[in-house]
Amino acid sequence: MPAKRRGIRVYILSTIVGVIAGGLTLPLFSLVIRLLQLPVVVGDNFALTAFGVACLAAGFTAGRLRSRGGFISGVKAALLLVLLVFVATFVLGGLSGDYFVGRLITALICGSVGGVLGVNKR
Repeated sequence: MPAKRRGIRVYILSTIVGVIAGGLTLPLFSLVIRLLQLPVVVGDNFALTAFGVACLAAGFTAGRLRSRGGFISGVKAALLLVLLVFVATFVLGGLSGDYFVGRLITALICGSVGGVLGVNKR
């Protein structure tokens, strides 16, 4: 039972790291958009990139802490982050089906890459 609980803690911690990474990336991208006076349409691309960075950080943390199974660990961490974002979006009333599949694919790819990088970090 303790090993399973430790595994859950790893994914919760990795999700927290992902939220922090995304929370730091979004204002930075907002500043870039503001300083370069880019069109508002670019904001969607930057938001997707920030979400990818968050999933990469979550996957990296999960892979680094588990030290094995980086691909699966990264995917699980990214899915937990997707679930968190989905619930937060639903609660705040901004839920729409637009771009959901693209965000899910981005999360899975970035999370798995982060997990593999986290396991292979020396």
